[in-house]
Amino acid sequence: MMSKKNAIILILVVFVGTLAALIWFYFTANQSPKTPVRPFVTGDTYDPFGTVATNSAPITENEEATSTEPVEVVLDKKIRQISTDPISGFTVIDTKEGKTNIHYILRANGNIYEAYADSLESKRLSNTTVLKVYESNWLPDGQRLIIRYLKDKTESIETFSVKINPATTTTNEFEGGIDGNFLPENISALATNPLGDKVFYLTTNLKGSTGLVSKTNGLNKALVFESPLVEWNVSWPKEEIITMTTRPAATVQGYMYFLNSKTGSLNKVLGGILGLTTKTNSATTEVLYSDSARNTPRLYLHNVKSGEDKLLPFATFPEKCVWGNTDSKIVYCAVPKGFPNGEYPDLWYQGLANFTDDIWRVNTVTGASTLIADIQKETRYSIDATDLKIDKNDSFLFFTDKTSLTLWNLSLK
Repeated sequence: MMSKKNAIILILVVFVGTLAALIWFYFTANQSPKTPVRPFVTGDTYDPFGTVATNSAPITENEEATSTEPVEVVLDKKIRQISTDPISGFTVIDTKEGKTNIHYILRANGNIYEAYADSLESKRLSNTTVLKVYESNWLPDGQRLIIRYLKDKTESIETFSVKINPATTTTNEFEGGIDGNFLPENISALATNPLGDKVFYLTTNLKGSTGLVSKTNGLNKALVFESPLVEWNVSWPKEEIITMTTRPAATVQGYMYFLNSKTGSLNKVLGGILGLTTKTNSATTEVLYSDSARNTPRLYLHNVKSGEDKLLPFATFPEKCVWGNTDSKIVYCAVPKGFPNGEYPDLWYQGLANFTDDIWRVNTVTGASTLIADIQKETRYSIDATDLKIDKNDSFLFFTDKTSLTLWNLSLK
């Protein structure tokens, strides 16, 4: 017969074991599944110049699960990641040897790198530290750029015209530095000309905005524009023509003008369009633009000479498109698979909506469109592509993921 002492011990053992089993079952049965997150570290991704980037886009029920493994870097893949760190702009350089190089600047520290479309190699061109570079405008040679960042411990926007100095050795152990000139503080918008020797920039005052053209080092300034409006997006697609588009809002009618860079004359191209955003081809004969009349952007092609508008076969923003170089009728666009409910382009500009894009090619004359790449299928990531650029032979398409600010390369051949 079991003693009283042994019976008590047995009861305690059973009780403790049962309690432990219940605790284990409760915590494992009620544990929420972990949401996969892209392996990108973006640091401080708030952009004081008008956009907000977040670390990663949430996965919805209709999206495939995002892999937690890094992108496999294989040269013969159709899409590959060039930079795993957030960048603040890049440029594509077609070399005399027929190669395609990419120069880009890191957002966190301002270091500048060179990468290659047909190689996995890369090298650092400058290790000069410039903290939190939020924007860069590259000149055609890829050796000069204009960077914008917040002045230390202030809200003032510094604009610095940079020249990359070559390395003093032929190895990667010592990179070159940078030097340059400051442009005026608190420039609200700027663009560089196609030749790469001038810059147009806007400053604001109590009367509105003032536009000046100068050399890229800030010398030889000439006043070419004045307006009571202060919110403008600008570009410089053709040597004598600067484009001026009012900054968009879904409930506000937008306008676009051509500004003559020499005479200062202003000609209206588009007007009275809700949520207007634009992109002009290099000949300034056609303009891609979108509206937000139905809370979903519609993409149009505007013929400047005839005034004719043509609705293109997919919904996206001009900022997610690039004109082809070998055929003036061809446009490549990043097209969202869908749009969450809301007002556009406001939500996208504010970083409150992120997209999962495909890359499409469209013939602007016939309207025929072709799916070039399903990015999510190719990479297992939901990428919101912007700042598209293309090499002179239309062999490679480069873009930035707006969500992670990383740089990607798509082979078009």
